[in-house]
Amino acid sequence: MSAAFRPWLTVAVASAVAILAWAGFWYLAVPRVDVCPAIHPAPAGCRVDERISTAWAWTIIVAVLYAATVVAQVRPSAQRRQAVLLGAVALGVSALYGLWKVWQAGG
Repeated sequence: MSAAFRPWLTVAVASAVAILAWAGFWYLAVPRVDVCPAIHPAPAGCRVDERISTAWAWTIIVAVLYAATVVAQVRPSAQRRQAVLLGAVALGVSALYGLWKVWQAGG
C-alpha cells in the first residue's frame, strides 16, 4: 500500500466502527416488537428510558473518540502513529463495551 492511502484507510475503518456502533446502540435502545404492559415496576426488557439514556451517553463517547482518532490522523506530529493506534483501540473497545452497556441497561 502506498503511504498516501493509509491515512484514508484508517479514517474509513474508524468511520465504519463508529457507524456500526451507533447503529447497534440505537437498535438495542429503541423497542421494536414487544409491547410492554403499563405496570410498575416494568418487567425486564421494558425499561426503555434507561436504554435510551445509555445509548445517548455511548453515542457521545464514541463520537468524541472518533473525532480524536481522525484529528490524530490528519494532524502532523511525531507521535501520530501511536496516537492513531491508541485512538483506534479506544474506539473499538468503547464500541463493544457500549453495546454491552446498552444491552444491559434494559434488563
